[in-house]
Amino acid sequence: MTVALDAGAEDIHTDDPDFFEVTTQPADFEKVKKALEAAKIPTVSAEITMLPKNYVKLTGAAATQMMALMNDLEDHDDVKNVYANFDIPKEIIEAATK
Repeated sequence: MTVALDAGAEDIHTDDPDFFEVTTQPADFEKVKKALEAAKIPTVSAEITMLPKNYVKLTGAAATQMMALMNDLEDHDDVKNVYANFDIPKEIIEAATK
């Protein structure tokens, strides 16, 4: 944690004790990435992405429709990335991905 924070990381989050998610400002991304590499800390993925500041809770039909839209967008050949700020219960997400 100290290596990432000293290099400019804003936050470190973990849902799994074996993996950490490090968040930085885009300007600090390369600096933090190189600091982790220099400390021989392996990375599974390193990318610049968009993270929402606010989330919208969706349930029922609205959640199902949003998942259908997201699946259609992700399957479209001309769409490279899809970003969203919804908060949908896990069981609805799992049902939509089956």
